[in-house]
Amino acid sequence: MSTLSQAQDPAATYPNKTIKIISPFAPGGATDILARTLAQKLGEAWKQTVIVDNKSGGGGVIAATEVARAEKDGYTLLLGSVGPVEVLPSIMKKVPYDSERDFAGVDILVNVENVVVVNTQVPVKNIPELIAYAKANPGKLHSGSSGIATTGHLSLEVFNQLTGVDIVHVPYRGGAPVTSALLAGDIEMSFSTVPAAIQYIKSGKLRAIAVTGEKPLDALPGIKPIKDQGVPGFKVSSWYGILAPSGTPPSIINKINLELGKIIAIPEIKAKLLEQGWTTVHTTPAQMNKQIQSEIQEWKIVINKASITLD
Repeated sequence: MSTLSQAQDPAATYPNKTIKIISPFAPGGATDILARTLAQKLGEAWKQTVIVDNKSGGGGVIAATEVARAEKDGYTLLLGSVGPVEVLPSIMKKVPYDSERDFAGVDILVNVENVVVVNTQVPVKNIPELIAYAKANPGKLHSGSSGIATTGHLSLEVFNQLTGVDIVHVPYRGGAPVTSALLAGDIEMSFSTVPAAIQYIKSGKLRAIAVTGEKPLDALPGIKPIKDQGVPGFKVSSWYGILAPSGTPPSIINKINLELGKIIAIPEIKAKLLEQGWTTVHTTPAQMNKQIQSEIQEWKIVINKASITLD
């Protein structure tokens, strides 16, 4: 590369200082482990410091806002997901960013399915039985989620809309309290994240009856998708990926994307994520931007039908 083209290409000298990955999630959870794995491997590849800055709260809006307002130089990145990027801007009255205007997609790294789990005292073993039981007992089934507008909540709303049942939503402050309430029988069911529920499913303390994505999960053999159990229109999955402030030079975005693709392909990292019930993927920045635009519109329809709002 000539000196002239180096001067014109900001990626030629990137990175030459500390990179910060802003994570909207508290330290110690499965998502935090993903963020720290990426930071470690990027740091090793580039011989540069990469840190994770946990900015939890506001459903991810606090972290997303910081990245939206950051310098457009590739040194401040967001570990983003469906909630703060696609859903909350349609639900909250005042979100200080516009996802399509203020973020540039870098790479979707993992897809995350939810699993429908029930307390073992609930007499249902599959989705047709759940629908029949819910119709026979309207308003008596309660489904917990880790908060309003999380995929656990939105999966329930889609399910109610497509099947005509009336299962009541009960929001909690995080996945752990939902699991505790399920085990105690305070609620009957949940569209839980796989990492939160998998150990209780395997030990027989909770019963898994379906997954929310398009395919069965290797981590939960024998558990069929909802769409294959009589609700063909149902598909809800989430993702986690890296975004940069809009206006970040494309050559820098492509350089980060290339390195993330190598990291997510490392066999032990793929295996570690698979154990959590996560499926590794690797998209181009353009594919990520297109998916976000499309899903924002899809979620708006669900949100409007269910009249979900947050102050």
